Amino acid sequence: MPAQGLFISDLHLLSRRSIGERCLEQLKPTLKKTDLLILGGDIFDFRWSHHGELTRSLKAAQEWLGELLTAEEHLRLIYLLGNHDCLPAMQEMLHQLAGETPNFCWSEHHLALDHCLFLHGDVLDAGLSHAKLTAYRSKFAEQHRERGDIAHRLYDMVVATRMHHLPAQLLHHPTRVMRKLSNYLTSLNLSAEDGIKEVYFGHTHRPLAGTSYQGQLFFNSGSGVRHLPFRPCRFEFSGDVDEVVTKLTAEPRQALRISK
Repeated sequence: MPAQGLFISDLHLLSRRSIGERCLEQLKPTLKKTDLLILGGDIFDFRWSHHGELTRSLKAAQEWLGELLTAEEHLRLIYLLGNHDCLPAMQEMLHQLAGETPNFCWSEHHLALDHCLFLHGDVLDAGLSHAKLTAYRSKFAEQHRERGDIAHRLYDMVVATRMHHLPAQLLHHPTRVMRKLSNYLTSLNLSAEDGIKEVYFGHTHRPLAGTSYQGQLFFNSGSGVRHLPFRPCRFEFSGDVDEVVTKLTAEPRQALRISK
């Protein structure tokens, strides 16, 4: 019998524009029937954290993950990095948590599990290569700084007027996104011909519910930012989750593929 999985991304917790806590609360009945939860990046938003200095933001992120793991002890939980939560200090915290928690692991890159492929999706804006993605994320990490009250107020106004959906509408049309991701995955030998039938990603904040392109089905769970749609994606798999957790705990910076 296939195991049950759930993919969510882009909650942007720590930001005061996030309603991610409310989104997760609504998912609690679903989580009780889920074997594997994949957090697909930008779960936390350190760039726009309302906690101020990084140490307080990291503590809040660690406590949130700890509470989730304690509340859902039956879950295997995999954390994939995104551009807003790729900071070295965050990776160090995740590495420590993985060493202390048997049902938790994390990955800097994509994960292929059975016929499913999971990634954050910021490679769409980075330039469709591993080297460019690394450089793109490094800029995000280097540019991390506390935002002042004026910057937060301006961002609040953008969200209140629903203007924050425009970048996704203008830059991330589904057909364009699927074409770019399809080309990227083909270069990694992760196409439909290589056995990857379903692709789950975030970053664009535009939900997709199994749209077909080049023999693959593409899914996006939307965003936990206020006034944007949030659509968790369920999936089934036959791979060995314990094997995934063990391997990712040992090598979180290696892209991993586990077949049944």
